[in-house]
Amino acid sequence: MLHKWPMHLSPINNKFIYIMTLTLILIFFMMYLIIQHFITDIEGLANCNQDQHDLTYKNTATVEQQQTELNDFKKNMKARLSELQTQVKGFNTQITKNKKDVAKNATTIKSTVKDVNDAKNKKAKELDKAAGI
Repeated sequence: MLHKWPMHLSPINNKFIYIMTLTLILIFFMMYLIIQHFITDIEGLANCNQDQHDLTYKNTATVEQQQTELNDFKKNMKARLSELQTQVKGFNTQITKNKKDVAKNATTIKSTVKDVNDAKNKKAKELDKAAGI
């Protein structure tokens, strides 16, 4: 004897009903998530009233602008510091050269003074000889 199931209780229809129910629940939750995504406020501003959102955005923009200015200032100072370091290196090179030149000039002056003194002494001897001393 074949057992006939009523149409609404057949196993095939039951699987179809379960799948349809699961699909509808899944669609419902997906729609809920999509709606929540577009309705929710920006994170961190949910507890603020709407008038304060503009102030928060302005403050954020001000902070970002100040950070940009600070970064520009740092770059400018690094460039100027680099220029000053280059100048100091140039001055150090010039100072070393000048020290060598001063030492060389001191030697030349001593030699010249010695030559002048020798010429003076020679001339004095000639005058003494001419004077009969």
